[in-house]
Amino acid sequence: MRAKAIIAIILTAIVFFNLSGCERSEQTDNAVIQPEASSPKKIQKGGTYRLPLLNNPKTLDPGYVQDQYGVSVVRQLFDGLVQFGPYLAILPALAETWKVEDQGKTYQFTLRRDATFHNGDPVQAQDVIFSLQRLLRINPPSIILPYLLKIQGAQEFHNKASDQIQGLEILNDHTMVIRLTEPFAPFLTALGMYQASIVPERILTKSNINFDRAPIGSGPFQLGAWHDNAQIVLERFADYYAGEAFLEGINYIIYPGAPMAQISSDFVAGKLEEMPSYGNLRQSFTDAGKYQWFHRPSLSLLFYGIVGNHPLLKSLEFRQALSMAIDRQELVKNVYQEQFEPARTILPPGMPAYQPPTKQEEAGNLGAAQMLVKNALRKGSITAPAIEIVSASKSAFAQNEFKYISQRWKQIGVKLDVKYITDWAKFEDYLSSNAVQLYRYVWFADIPDPDNFMAPLFASDSSTNFMQYHNPDVDRLLAEARGITDLVKRAEIYQNIERIILGSYPIIPLFYLSTDRVYQPSVQGIHFNALGPALVPFHRLWIDTNEFG
Repeated sequence: MRAKAIIAIILTAIVFFNLSGCERSEQTDNAVIQPEASSPKKIQKGGTYRLPLLNNPKTLDPGYVQDQYGVSVVRQLFDGLVQFGPYLAILPALAETWKVEDQGKTYQFTLRRDATFHNGDPVQAQDVIFSLQRLLRINPPSIILPYLLKIQGAQEFHNKASDQIQGLEILNDHTMVIRLTEPFAPFLTALGMYQASIVPERILTKSNINFDRAPIGSGPFQLGAWHDNAQIVLERFADYYAGEAFLEGINYIIYPGAPMAQISSDFVAGKLEEMPSYGNLRQSFTDAGKYQWFHRPSLSLLFYGIVGNHPLLKSLEFRQALSMAIDRQELVKNVYQEQFEPARTILPPGMPAYQPPTKQEEAGNLGAAQMLVKNALRKGSITAPAIEIVSASKSAFAQNEFKYISQRWKQIGVKLDVKYITDWAKFEDYLSSNAVQLYRYVWFADIPDPDNFMAPLFASDSSTNFMQYHNPDVDRLLAEARGITDLVKRAEIYQNIERIILGSYPIIPLFYLSTDRVYQPSVQGIHFNALGPALVPFHRLWIDTNEFG
């Protein structure tokens, strides 16, 4: 709990610091989490870093990526104007410096002159303007859209009422100005989201480009090959502005459906440099001694989404019973060996506006849950309670989790059928269909801002609102909160939003995740922050050939 409290303090300080209207010119943050205290080692260049990707990405176009699998790869291929450091401070990336003026309404960015795209074209102000304009008209809308709509003229451009955005101005090839309609606290932070990656206008305006399969960015690695459900190969970009990567390349080995036994076997055999470490696997790797194991809290949530307008799930009492019957503490203990923290809220600890639940629902109270189901049956608001949940993961952990949930719900008279769709694109298509009832999902924050949880998951017009949740009051409050710079008042609004949502049970929060990774002893230079494993940079990671896994 102490670590969580420290993170909360750090994040609050970061929000205040990043609002200051001063010029920024820090060097890239090179702080590294060292696995052990030892004398400095001589960095070695070369080698291919192999790691598992638990599903095949749907796309590698940053504007369209919505899954963590694509995010992990996109983060190596693209850069934005700014980036997050290990402690979530906003640091320069393609923007070498910036100034914030006019009480937080005007941002002037100066680009690095040595930044180029993978095809050799220079990164220029026009590419930045094009990238932001593109995000305003992407369909389905990107998660970053509400932030960009604060730019003067962006709403009209988004609605196709205008072809110009008056708040975007190019001063020269390397300098541009962004003007907002009003001060907006999270705007600069939002520019660090992967969706805000800068893309090359000249390439994307070609009619024959297949950018989602052949992306061209300005990051430390470039795409070498992509073989569906097999591997994604990245190669070192020799002309990267911050210095070429130490690694020769990265090989994402794709394991559809997250078969952890196979991944573990490959890791132990030395075929992977890293892997996720959960439950019994975590203990076994810790006991082995020779491996490096990292545990960091992350701003994330594993939950079950409920489509409340589905005929089988329209009853509020029934949805409440499903949540009440689950003993989160017991679930985390029995399935995940107490690795995670049970969740009673949507916002995770460490996120601004997080508040511990003041009124604990009777979690694990089977008797009360049984009464709710009986009342719903008596009223005719539900029929014979048999429901389906869909999952993209078929790992042993997911299966054991469903086994526990099935046992609990059976005791309140509910039969659970589990449907596995391990192809991510097909899984998302299913979530967008009328067939979905419940689904298992993980949400990682893109930025340390509560809007990044609430808007994507619950706004009526969000493309990731698979619960089909609709509440005009929530939509109104979300819009209100985005325009408030008073951090205390803003936090109170998001807390109110959370209370409204939790009271209607469109979601069953299960637990807050952490970043848990085990590494071969040869891996050096690992960076982490609280936004999760998909944002771990590999630019300064290297392999020590003197160590053997």
